[in-house]
Amino acid sequence: MEIGEALKITRKKLNLSQSEMAGDILTKSYYSKIERGIHEINARDLIDILNLHGIRIQDFFEEFNFEKNTFGKSNFDNLHRLVGNAYYQKDTDGLLKVIDAIDKFPNSQNNRLARGLRVEAKLLYQGLKYGPEKIDDETIREVKQLMFNSDNWDELSLTLLSVSLSFFKNDELSAIIKAIVTRNKPDKLTSRNREIVSSILINYLAYSYNRKITKGAALSLTFSWLSELDSSPKNCLTKIYANYFQMLLSGNKEKANQIRQFLNDNGMEDLTRYLAR
Repeated sequence: MEIGEALKITRKKLNLSQSEMAGDILTKSYYSKIERGIHEINARDLIDILNLHGIRIQDFFEEFNFEKNTFGKSNFDNLHRLVGNAYYQKDTDGLLKVIDAIDKFPNSQNNRLARGLRVEAKLLYQGLKYGPEKIDDETIREVKQLMFNSDNWDELSLTLLSVSLSFFKNDELSAIIKAIVTRNKPDKLTSRNREIVSSILINYLAYSYNRKITKGAALSLTFSWLSELDSSPKNCLTKIYANYFQMLLSGNKEKANQIRQFLNDNGMEDLTRYLAR
C-alpha cells in the first residue's frame, strides 16, 4: 500500500477533513495530491503530520503492513523511500526524523534491516550536512560491517554499497564490482536489485572518471553488464548515462556534451547538474 493511500485511510478513521489532516504542515491542495498518489510526501512532513495527530510512525506502518512490534521488510521499503526523498531534497531534518523513527522500533538494535537503513540515513545526513570527507570513521565501519555481513549481495548490501563507493580504494572497489557483475546477471535479478546494481555501476563509472581510471577489467565488465539491460523505458536513463560515461572515458567530450545537452533540453537539469564533466 502506498503512503498516500494509508494516510487517506487514517484520516477517515480520525474523521478529519484533508485540511484538518494537513494542519499547518501542508496546503490542502498539496496534501490532496499526496492522497491521490500524484505527489510523494517527504519524511519530515509525514512524521510531522503523524505527530500532529498523536500517531507513532511505527504504529502507522505496522497497521498497514501487519508487522506488529517489529521492523520488517515492508517497514524498510517505506522508510527507505522516505530516506531517498529526503536526500534528493537535501532535507537533513527529514533524515534525522527517519533515524528517530527507526530507533523507536523495539527490535531496531538487533535487526539488520533497521541497522542498515539507519546507518544509510546517518551517512547521507553527514554527507549533506558536513560534506562527504567529514563522514566519521564509526559510520564508515558500520556501513562496511553490515555490507559484508552476508554471504550474498542482498538488497541491503547493494543499497549500502551504492551510497559508499567513495570510501573504497580502487583495487578494493574493482574487486567488488567484478564480483557483483559476474554473480548478478541482469535477467536473474529482481527489478529492485537490478535498479540498485545499475545505480552502483553508473556511480562506479563516475568514480573511475573522477580518478582518471580509463581502463581495466572492472570497467569492461561494467559496460558489458549495462549493455545487457533491455531497452524498456525503465532502463533508458541508465543506458544514456552509460553512453555518457563511455564517451567521457574514451576522451570524446564533444559527444558527451551532446548527451548532456539532450538531457537538459528535455528538462533534466537537476540530474545533469551532478554529472561529472
